[in-house]
Amino acid sequence: MLPPLDPVAVRRIKEVLYRFMEELQTTKAALYLLGNRGAFELVESFGFGRREAIHAEVSPDHPLHHWIRRHRTAPAVLAEAASETALGEMLRLSGSSTLMTVPLISGDNLVGFVDARDRAGRKAYGPEELKQAKRIAETLLDVLREVGLVSGLPAPAPEEVPPTPARAGKFPPALEKLVGFCGALAPSEGVAALGLTVADGPTVRCLLITSTPMESTEREALARHQLEVASQAGVALPPVERWSFAERPSLGREVRREEIRTLLLSRDGMAVVVSLLSPAGSAATNLLAAVQGVWELAQREQVLRRSVRNMARVLLEPGDLTFPHLRQHSQAVSELAQKMAQELGLGEDEEELVTLAGYLHDVGMRELDYQRVYRLERPQEADRRLYQRHPVVGARILEETSYPGLAEAVRHHHERWDGGGYPQRLAGTAIPLASRIVHLAEVFDVLTSPGSYKRPVTRDQALQTIEREAGKQFDPNLVPVLAKVVGA
Repeated sequence: MLPPLDPVAVRRIKEVLYRFMEELQTTKAALYLLGNRGAFELVESFGFGRREAIHAEVSPDHPLHHWIRRHRTAPAVLAEAASETALGEMLRLSGSSTLMTVPLISGDNLVGFVDARDRAGRKAYGPEELKQAKRIAETLLDVLREVGLVSGLPAPAPEEVPPTPARAGKFPPALEKLVGFCGALAPSEGVAALGLTVADGPTVRCLLITSTPMESTEREALARHQLEVASQAGVALPPVERWSFAERPSLGREVRREEIRTLLLSRDGMAVVVSLLSPAGSAATNLLAAVQGVWELAQREQVLRRSVRNMARVLLEPGDLTFPHLRQHSQAVSELAQKMAQELGLGEDEEELVTLAGYLHDVGMRELDYQRVYRLERPQEADRRLYQRHPVVGARILEETSYPGLAEAVRHHHERWDGGGYPQRLAGTAIPLASRIVHLAEVFDVLTSPGSYKRPVTRDQALQTIEREAGKQFDPNLVPVLAKVVGA
């Protein structure tokens, strides 16, 4: 049972609870806190009439208990009662049409929730309303700590999304493929939860994909199991206290977590541990063989991509010829173009195309009078015509590679958004996206690089120059992307 409250504590709790009515226009709301018997006990409420179904406690077998456990990380709304039969009946008995639950999380622990019903005017809840509900819940938690109802529990950390293996650009493509496959695997029949842990030096990140949220004790048990499996294979991982956890729903059916099967994968100093949690005797653990296969295939793809980039370097500087300025410029353009592709959220194949096109955009210069033409500050008309041949020459060289889209990306990297470029005077979206990205990246590097044929300017001056040409020389939608990735 929860301890009794003095009048001052009751008033302070009600003041915050009323904010759901004042700011979100709910017509009724109730605060429940977790008691020592595993049930959520009613603390305070407003708006519920005598004949409405307001429960003194929500026991572990109650449908509302299951709902709040599934939606323990953020406010959740049930507006279609037919989608949740048991909860729909509860709403019908109370004369309610809409349910919003707002979890109260202290540290890693679910300590209670707010049950809010029926927004005035039957208005729907949007993202802003859910954010406001979360802010009110944080204030309510502060009050509950001050009055001693959640004393002894750690205060929540500032709202921050911890880094997870799913973050684009943080890990090699092979790992990103594995994360995607595990996300698709988690809702499979008989899978209660999937834990994917990545250990890279002192950093350990664990992504949990679960049908129902995991308690901190369950997280720790999974981590210790993975530590033991790694240790048996001779792989030392940092202690659990240094692990960070992120959790997301699998959207699979709720099943019991009784067995843990674990697969250890490692490469290049990085350890990857995948665990499946399932009911006893479930055949779902055979899915780990598929995880192994996806990992090995992704590794082979990564080796192949590395080989392609090495061949690109050979194409740029054939035989004994060395063009240091060309190599440095090409590397800088490639890296900046890749960052833009990542910021745009392009797929892995398109990102690789942009990266290669950035590196090889000037490969045609090797067939021309590079040493004389490439760094001329005041080229004559004949020199200019010779220079303008390099995109076509480069495309001809790359056509022999049969790499999809690469020759066209290089051919058109000097086209202009307004149609005034070369070699074909393409305009707007008729210019390949990879070409538009490389064009922007190249101009930025030419403007800012000390090794350029122009006197270098600052980053901000370069961006101002480029912004003046947005919609004329450059794709206006890509200019803000460039500004973002160079840190403006």
